[in-house]
Amino acid sequence: MMALQDRTLPTESKDATAAMMSVDENESLNMCEGDVSVSRQSHIFSEEEASQCYLSMVWAGGKIGAAYYDIEACQIQMFSDQSESPPDFGLVKTLIAQVDPRCIILSSKMDERLLKLIKEYAQSPDKENTDSEEFLTLDSFVQVMPSIDFSYEAAKRRLNFINLPFMPPNLTDDERHIFLSSLLDFTNVSMVRATGGLLKFLEKNRIGIQLESENSRIPVLGLSSFTLEKILWMDENTYSALQVFYEEWHPSVYKSSSGRKEGLSLYGILNRCKTYQGSKELRNMLLRPTQNLEILTQRQEAVGFFLATENMETTTTIQDCLKHIKNIPRILAHMAGAHATVNDWKTLYKSVYNAMLIGDLCSTLPQRIFIINKITTTFTSDLCRVANLIYKIVDFEESVNQDHFVVKPGVDEELDQKKRTYNGLPDFMTKVAQQELSQLSDGIKECQVIYLPQLGYLLAVPLTDEMLASSNYELPGLEFVFMSNNVAHYKTANTRELDNLLGDTQCEIRDHETQIMHRLQNIILEVSNVFTDVVTYSAQLDVLISLAVVAKEFNYIKPELTNENIVCIKGGRHPLQELCVTTFVPNDTYTGLSGGKMVIVTGPNASGKSVYLKQVALIVFMAHIGSSVPADSAKIGVTDHIFSRMHTRESVSLGLSTFMIDVNQMAHALRKATSRTLVIIDEFGKGTEIVDGLALLTCSLKFWLKKEQACPHVLVSTHFHSIFNLLRPSALLKYQTMDVLREEDDFVFLYQLKDGRADGSFAHHVASLAGIPTNLIERGKQVSELFRQNRPIPPINQEVADAKLKTCAAVVSDFLHLDLDSADLQAFLQHVLKTMDNDGEEPT
Repeated sequence: MMALQDRTLPTESKDATAAMMSVDENESLNMCEGDVSVSRQSHIFSEEEASQCYLSMVWAGGKIGAAYYDIEACQIQMFSDQSESPPDFGLVKTLIAQVDPRCIILSSKMDERLLKLIKEYAQSPDKENTDSEEFLTLDSFVQVMPSIDFSYEAAKRRLNFINLPFMPPNLTDDERHIFLSSLLDFTNVSMVRATGGLLKFLEKNRIGIQLESENSRIPVLGLSSFTLEKILWMDENTYSALQVFYEEWHPSVYKSSSGRKEGLSLYGILNRCKTYQGSKELRNMLLRPTQNLEILTQRQEAVGFFLATENMETTTTIQDCLKHIKNIPRILAHMAGAHATVNDWKTLYKSVYNAMLIGDLCSTLPQRIFIINKITTTFTSDLCRVANLIYKIVDFEESVNQDHFVVKPGVDEELDQKKRTYNGLPDFMTKVAQQELSQLSDGIKECQVIYLPQLGYLLAVPLTDEMLASSNYELPGLEFVFMSNNVAHYKTANTRELDNLLGDTQCEIRDHETQIMHRLQNIILEVSNVFTDVVTYSAQLDVLISLAVVAKEFNYIKPELTNENIVCIKGGRHPLQELCVTTFVPNDTYTGLSGGKMVIVTGPNASGKSVYLKQVALIVFMAHIGSSVPADSAKIGVTDHIFSRMHTRESVSLGLSTFMIDVNQMAHALRKATSRTLVIIDEFGKGTEIVDGLALLTCSLKFWLKKEQACPHVLVSTHFHSIFNLLRPSALLKYQTMDVLREEDDFVFLYQLKDGRADGSFAHHVASLAGIPTNLIERGKQVSELFRQNRPIPPINQEVADAKLKTCAAVVSDFLHLDLDSADLQAFLQHVLKTMDNDGEEPT
């Protein structure tokens, strides 16, 4: 392993040379002029465009089809037709949430209900709270195009004319259609129409190539499909409540284009990836947790392999190689646009070389690990061929020095001859200058032959005193061209002969090297699909190693995944909270038909109820991405949804009150929850009158309890202690509370969950910890006790209250005896105001 670890500098490594020589030595010389295809396409990438997608959707015949273009990867991803029905459009919501597009393209004949849903998404709080420079208006986020642009036949024509780098050349229309049929299913009508509309939008708006010539085309490196099948569904509220992602302002805003960075979040903890592609793949994995046990088992096996102590050296070596694998699709897009830089070539070579090392290393590892087997079979000889060609053709040292593509000696004999001629020019030009000097007058002591592009070879003669005095620069037998910096430049018979014999040698060398570069680019682009696989599987490998590193660092364990409808966690911990406290108290969880599927948790304020609910949801969520989990042991049944009523995301644009937002979240859970759904509810009902809130919570829980075996896994925290008397005993229902040590007015929170019920919320204790004045706390305790006993609540100062009552009675009596016809009403009102002002402060 150490030998591989030392081979991380490919441009200067002798091992690299040995590895390259295993391929046919003459391969780089087999390029002929017919291979040259100079393309003038261009694709400009900016910071604002990075990792942004343009999504097109078509809903017709009860089926939704979609496609999106990823600017960074230059790939079109297609979503096969799936059944979808209004008014909920759950699949569409999931699709938009997971793609997170910069823009959504729709047909002008799109159903109004779906259009309304998308506009609501555009006006959601998440979209509103973006940085001001990146804020998208509704008109720019939702792009409506003529319906004819989404017609099936027009879409097929656009797809048939698409140019893919790996597509065989000179295909007829029928052959192109057959080739494309191997990449996509044309029977998915909505998908094809969505893809056609997307292509039309990209061409019309020239996405990414706005500054290029009119002939430039949108670079598309590949077509592939993605699916949302067997996805564990979570809405945006739940993602926000669980802090799966959490952005915060960067202290130094200039360090990122948006001024934001990832804060304390699950993604931030799990992301130990060495590559940008790996970080992006981890984000996608978190956005698409799966119910597929086969995929989850494959991920767990890989994480377990890289977690094993005996494989630490292998894991470290792979990570060292991974950090050299960069964004290859972007480099290929530069090549397709014929503007690849020297740095692009160096980056591509390093990436390919390190991918070869990873492939070689994986071939020695157990092939039962899915990702290892995929890399072994995918990182083929094409990588070695490309690396060999780049190594033997590109002179990286000279390319950096000259800031352009330079070809190594021995690649092209004609080019080498031109370079030898060019390199020998200084000595030759010195000899010509000496010959010219011998033919000039004695007054000229020195001269030299120089070369200027476009002008050719010239004789440079410093001006003599006589020439300066007379301003006459003419010399016998010489043709004056120009004068600069007291040096006159002439054409002579010898310089004209040099022009004819040597010509513009430097430009010819550059042109020749450019031709070789284009031929090499074409060879690389022909196998661009191989590079796409390299990036994909390298990113997956990076994520799995990252999960293993985190599991080892934080002592996570591999959960047991099962088809049983159960959530059993021993010693569970909150993955974020345990990093913020000195000591974290773990808790057990069990929900299932045998032990109850609904748990009502009560306890004092700030005793850890909310953290516990989030902890259970996060452990279930992490198990469904194939990660290890923070617990002593865990047995997690396959879960289809995770709903939450915990976090209220308010926004003026929603036009909804805080309580209405809470009720909407609860309504979604009530409508969609199945027996395999996890629902976490934190203090639902507190946003309205106590009796109404208690009634809503109680009837919601009864609704699920009546489903019996179809009842979802429900975890509820509440301060409505009256609920104990409203819910009938059930085998599905159990009560738990957070343990507290209490001695008179002193409390010690143990944060330990136990069976039972709390006898109070002890809000006055929390208020004292928050610094509320003691007199207010004591008055609050007095009012609370009287309220529980259903007794009247007296004012604080009874004497002042009695005096006030007498004054008010006197004012009322005077008013009743007032003669409204004859009395001075203004004087009476002034008397009343004076009497009330002199009466003292109003009692509390």
